[in-house]
Amino acid sequence: METEDKSWFRKYAPWIIPVLIGCWIPTIVLYTPDYQNAAYGMKSFFTSTLNAKSIGVRNIEKQIQSSKSNIAALENRLNELLPDKPYILINTTENRFVLRNSKDTLRTGMCSTGKDEILIYPNGTRKPFKTPKGLFTVQLKRKNPVWTKPDWAFIEEGLKPPSAHAAERYDEATLGAYALSIGDGYMLHGTLYQRFLGLPVTHGCVRLGDADLEVIFNTLDKGAKVFIY
Repeated sequence: METEDKSWFRKYAPWIIPVLIGCWIPTIVLYTPDYQNAAYGMKSFFTSTLNAKSIGVRNIEKQIQSSKSNIAALENRLNELLPDKPYILINTTENRFVLRNSKDTLRTGMCSTGKDEILIYPNGTRKPFKTPKGLFTVQLKRKNPVWTKPDWAFIEEGLKPPSAHAAERYDEATLGAYALSIGDGYMLHGTLYQRFLGLPVTHGCVRLGDADLEVIFNTLDKGAKVFIY
């Protein structure tokens, strides 16, 4: 019987002993102070990382909500500043216009604005051909307007300006069927050169196509706002 017990021990000992040692060593290591400190440190690291991410997400959400609130406040402020009657926006960079009322866009299209050049008179006077920017109002509306040509219109063509009331100063075709004056000689008017709409080719006025001009003339009252930028 004793022989059989020794035989069993010799047979399974090579397997049992390594298993026991393998379980015993990790158990000892797990309960050492160094391991416990390291484990605690790792736990603290992961916990702080997760907390930081959570705080970061909350901060981002707060920033998004704050941005939305600011945008809404700005939109409300803008709506308060916009005219309650129809107005027009002139974009001199893209040479386009937008006709709007307080809520809707009524019409959009191409226009032509100043060519941003300077004409030098024989006496050295400089005349810039540039559309002014800012807020203006419609001061006068005219159907079938007659253009009284200024001196620069003749000097640009190499001609001597005629007397103030000479017949050649009066042009019944160039301004088209309608004109809306915004002050200082600047107007929104028609053009004989509709193929150039969308290009910066004017002497400072805003040129519009026939169909667009008619709608704008009939929509904007005297005193209507004209935003040029």
